[in-house]
Amino acid sequence: IARELGRSRKWFYETLKRFQQEGRAGLRAKSRQPHRKPRQTASEIEAAIVRIRKLIVSGEDPILRYGNYGAEAIAAELRRAGMEPPSHATIYRILHRHGLVKPRPKRRRQNALPRDYPWPSLSTGAKLHVMDFMIRTLPGGQRFYAANLLEMPCQWPFLAALPAKTRDLVGGFFVAAWQELGVPDVLQVDNDTVWRGSSSAPYTISFLVRLWLLLGVQVIFIPPYTPQANTWIESFNQLWDRNFWQRTRFQSLEKVQQQLPYFQTYCRERRLLPGTKMTVQDCRSAQPGPLCLPDDFHWHRQKRLPLTEGFLHFIRFVDAHGDIAFLNAIWPLGSQWAGKTVRATLDVKQSLVIVYHQADRDTNPQRIAEFPFPIKEDVYPVPERFRRPAPSIWPDEAP
Repeated sequence: IARELGRSRKWFYETLKRFQQEGRAGLRAKSRQPHRKPRQTASEIEAAIVRIRKLIVSGEDPILRYGNYGAEAIAAELRRAGMEPPSHATIYRILHRHGLVKPRPKRRRQNALPRDYPWPSLSTGAKLHVMDFMIRTLPGGQRFYAANLLEMPCQWPFLAALPAKTRDLVGGFFVAAWQELGVPDVLQVDNDTVWRGSSSAPYTISFLVRLWLLLGVQVIFIPPYTPQANTWIESFNQLWDRNFWQRTRFQSLEKVQQQLPYFQTYCRERRLLPGTKMTVQDCRSAQPGPLCLPDDFHWHRQKRLPLTEGFLHFIRFVDAHGDIAFLNAIWPLGSQWAGKTVRATLDVKQSLVIVYHQADRDTNPQRIAEFPFPIKEDVYPVPERFRRPAPSIWPDEAP
């Protein structure tokens, strides 16, 4: 029988034994699945994974309602609860088995920056803040401005929702942020009108830029209409939109301002730094103590501020005529630089603009032009309480 069926003698006697014990029912095919699964996720871990995912989606927890709910975030919550999480792939399979997986929206691909884009290269210990606005409209047509500021490299946020983008409100936002987070060495922003100053008068340095210089802050202005040059804050803006704005139907600005601290708390205490198992809070606790503005700081409430020495950096794409533009002025570099990316540094103390070009990240920048910058007022030193060693922001300039 075994020879005709192509089976072994052992198979024959095992089958005969099953027939003797169970009759014809014993001849049915048996599952090859092992009785024990040593690598199977414990039932309590699986239940916890499902419970955490449903808790986040339900919005019952005021902080977790604005959190991420992917495998990485759920693993972090398991650790917080004292449980050892399985792999991210296993968490995903469990979520998929329970019908809790939602398709991810496709991200829009942004145009890559040119090879000669001059990325900052800050010295160790230098404090960098990046900031941006987002505009949203509430039911009834009221608009507000989400002011998002990140302390790098830990992406520690300071957030606000402003009813208007005025000098007083934005100035108050920066002062409140720097009273809590400390004054940075470098601030990177776009070219928003609120700190650009006059829209027509050339060589105008606005009130907010004067405030930043007064506090010893160097400022980097990215090229206009180039969000990919500020990837840190743009990525955070997407998180704000996805996890905060889209998860709650806000009926008023007051409701936004009421809920925003919960989202900020999640981003500080529960959110993981991308690509790591470290929370934002863990990262920041390892940083040195900041230089905070005093509670009675009031210079931002003055009508006018003096001009203080310091540096403003403008990253610009050279147009087809070989020109760049900033501070409502045109700076001719020559047609040989058309299509290139340059960095123009204004040294306020020297009343001088120096333009640099860096071929790629592996080369040092070269000085390609300089221009006088007309300043018709006195320039003062940084107040002693805010005076500190200037950080290294760019690679060493080639002579």
